[in-house]
Amino acid sequence: MINKKKIPVTVVIPTLGYDHIKFCLRAINLNTHLPTEVLVVVPQSNYKKMKDLKPLYKILNLNIILSKKKNQVYQRILGFKNCKTDYVMQLDDDVELKKNCIHNLYQFVKKRKNISVAPKYINSYKISKIYKKPNNYLLKFYHWLINSSDGYSPGKISLSGFNYSHENKSKGFEVHEWLSGGAVMHRRKNLILKNYYPYNFKRSFCEDILHSLLLRKNGIILYKCYDAKASAQISGNIVLKSNKLKTLKDFYSEYLIRKYIVKNFKLSTTRLKIYYFIFFLRILVRLFR
Repeated sequence: MINKKKIPVTVVIPTLGYDHIKFCLRAINLNTHLPTEVLVVVPQSNYKKMKDLKPLYKILNLNIILSKKKNQVYQRILGFKNCKTDYVMQLDDDVELKKNCIHNLYQFVKKRKNISVAPKYINSYKISKIYKKPNNYLLKFYHWLINSSDGYSPGKISLSGFNYSHENKSKGFEVHEWLSGGAVMHRRKNLILKNYYPYNFKRSFCEDILHSLLLRKNGIILYKCYDAKASAQISGNIVLKSNKLKTLKDFYSEYLIRKYIVKNFKLSTTRLKIYYFIFFLRILVRLFR
């Protein structure tokens, strides 16, 4: 067995204990460099699903932390508070890191002070063309409605609170206004250790937008490093399944958190309502096809 070098990074994974976490841990295990420790934070009621994991991943120095609450943000912060290394990586249990991802992100962060950095996502799920670069006047008008004259803005947060992704580059890095919460590396001293999520929803909708805005408010610059790569394929499959079963309650919960973001960060309530009106129409069309 090849002894891999360990780097001073703690990986924090909030989870409910579903089977896909095994793919996440296996991907960490296959990285060229390993973290010092992996903290898996699971609700107390779900511990039985996790108790057999620790002996399977001894090389990862995996430790399980029990949470009183089933809440992604709460669980992640509980993991943050138990970190001992100077660098910390938050990781969702449905994201797979490619083999040099941890090392590349670590090398990027340690050369800079007040930053957080995320990898490029590959094999991500297919998104509707309405969220891609507009290729006709109707789509350009849509992006004007939700983001004024700036229109389609990759890597930024629109005036409506909608967040534009940007995964098209293959090398280098860029400053972004938000980072997907699936995989982000921080310096420990820059972590937000207060539960910033205002609702107790079953799912933490849009938590990455809120987290990104709060980090920037604290003076942290957000980067996308395209030389580090991760796969969101599992996450995409979960999203696609949930879209088919999306309930009115989920729809309203997502609206509430975006409304909270828009209000607290001085964005546009009118453009938020336009975004959701069009979004709701698209769901209705999909349901009645």
